[in-house]
Amino acid sequence: MRKAFAIILTFIGFLSFGQETKLNTIEKSELDSIYVRALNSRFDLLLSSGWKYIELNENGQRISKLNVSDRYKFLTNEELIDLSIKEKNTIRILRLTHKIIGTDTVDVNFGIVNVTGKRKIHFNSGLKFKKADFTLDCGGTNGYVPDMRFVFDQKKNNWELKDGKYKIPAD
Repeated sequence: MRKAFAIILTFIGFLSFGQETKLNTIEKSELDSIYVRALNSRFDLLLSSGWKYIELNENGQRISKLNVSDRYKFLTNEELIDLSIKEKNTIRILRLTHKIIGTDTVDVNFGIVNVTGKRKIHFNSGLKFKKADFTLDCGGTNGYVPDMRFVFDQKKNNWELKDGKYKIPAD
């Protein structure tokens, strides 16, 4: 009896583990198209003056080659530091991240990173001529609230942008 019970528990464990790994998977091409739609849907960014800089992390490198509005520039950290030194000002960068809520729900978040570059001589593991400070904006104390939520519509077979802010309890 105990042996049968142990086999059943092991079988249930394997089934639940397999579903857990499927929950957090989405193809990179689908995720890239969601990022592009999110960037092209941010009218506050598109209609404001000046360039909007996007961090060239793994996600930024992939979507920089896609059909994104020409209001966005994808720059590396070194290019952002040089731009900050040239303009003698702090540069605001968008950091694109996502959170997969389920197989049919993806949240896209826009984090703000500020880069301040200075040209001066300082000693940090040797002689350096540039110094940069990277700071993150605070997201507040309201818990997790995504900037944009995309839900997969099985009837239309595409990702739909849902309106409104969603409050989700912290994990």
